[in-house]
Amino acid sequence: MKKLTLFVVMVVAFVQISYSEKPPEVGIVEKLGNQIPLELEFTSSDGTKKKLSDVINKPTILSLVYYNCPGICSPLLTNMSEVMDKVKLEPGKHFKALTISFDHREGADKAKRWKENYLASMKRPFGEENWEFMVGDSISIRKLTDAVGFYFKPEGNDYVHPGSLFILTPDGKVSRYLLGIEYNPFDLQMSISEAAKGKSMPTVTKILQYCFSYDPEGKKYVLNVTKVAGTVIFLAAGIFFITLVLMGKSKRKKKNMEDSNNEQ
Repeated sequence: MKKLTLFVVMVVAFVQISYSEKPPEVGIVEKLGNQIPLELEFTSSDGTKKKLSDVINKPTILSLVYYNCPGICSPLLTNMSEVMDKVKLEPGKHFKALTISFDHREGADKAKRWKENYLASMKRPFGEENWEFMVGDSISIRKLTDAVGFYFKPEGNDYVHPGSLFILTPDGKVSRYLLGIEYNPFDLQMSISEAAKGKSMPTVTKILQYCFSYDPEGKKYVLNVTKVAGTVIFLAAGIFFITLVLMGKSKRKKKNMEDSNNEQ
């Protein structure tokens, strides 16, 4: 039984690794502990250029969206703002927030409007300096998205993309991923506390990333039946094979014992 359990664990690990060898066209690849390039420059909502090192000096909640998004970007930021309202941590003292558009066509004027809207929606004073909204050029955007493992692709005038928050340490390392577009205060508060200590923690809900794919038409995550079915079939075949091997050994052992008894 121990051998069978070990075999199943090895097969699961093999399948997960095989799917993560090549970056997806659209999706998230966790790069825990990876250093983001702090020398990159982006344009703030007030039109000033800032390096990421000028912005990230506390545990930082990074969100990658685009301001013209007709789908999940608005719900993502709405939930993010609601959860930041509820955490028992002080903005600016314990954490900061940073939202960057991955659409290089968008300008600071859009970032300004979004910043004003979301800061106005918050129930407690957050401080303009504690939640930056920024835009950038395509090269800087791609370097940042590659560093955190965020993959998207254009589709007409829009983009197909995943939803996630990226929790960064004060020195700009990836500490935690909060996948999807809905979050809870406890997870966010724990993630900020871990980032403050420089820890990089695996995502508890990583199975959702494996079993679900983003549906660009419905603009939501749906069960990836093909991938799950393939994994189940592969596991079933492996279990069947190892069962045959163990049964064969058991039969040979029993036959050897019978032959030994007959000889006596």
